Amino acid sequence: MLLSLAIWLQNTGLFRFLRESDHGYEILLALHVSSIALFAAAVVMTDLRLLGWALRGHTMQSVVNQMRVPKRIGFLCVATFGFLMFGIKAEEYYYNIFFRTKVLLFLLVAAHALIFRPRVYNRTAASSGVKLAAGCSLVLWLAIVCAGRGIGYIHPPVFSHHFAMQAVISPQRD
Repeated sequence: MLLSLAIWLQNTGLFRFLRESDHGYEILLALHVSSIALFAAAVVMTDLRLLGWALRGHTMQSVVNQMRVPKRIGFLCVATFGFLMFGIKAEEYYYNIFFRTKVLLFLLVAAHALIFRPRVYNRTAASSGVKLAAGCSLVLWLAIVCAGRGIGYIHPPVFSHHFAMQAVISPQRD
């Protein structure tokens, strides 16, 4: 069922247009990576302050509050460009172990947010789990970046619809 949904998604008009454009995927990739830089900087600054390793001249709560907007904007951009990239090659990503790992890690980030946001990030001064929350955050986001980086190194199986489309678009030359 998920495979059928992936094939349907990548064959919708928008994703077919982006896939067939000369530089659609490459432009989205550049925007995605640039957005990751913005988002990651805000996450790292927040987590390093919570760990007590940086920005000691600022209160934990002031750093958390000041980084909320850049993190939200960065995440929105990362997610948007990432989804557009996914839609271009949805079937290929379906088979990709690094993509599946990244999705699993995102579920862990969601659990992290549900657990730590109300108890830690919204009341840093009164929380005993600040260092645990920040450490988990750094590890999870680093793992997501590593899994995302690995996505480009796994190619779809030869029996996939995407592989067949690539063979038609750019046939091998002898």
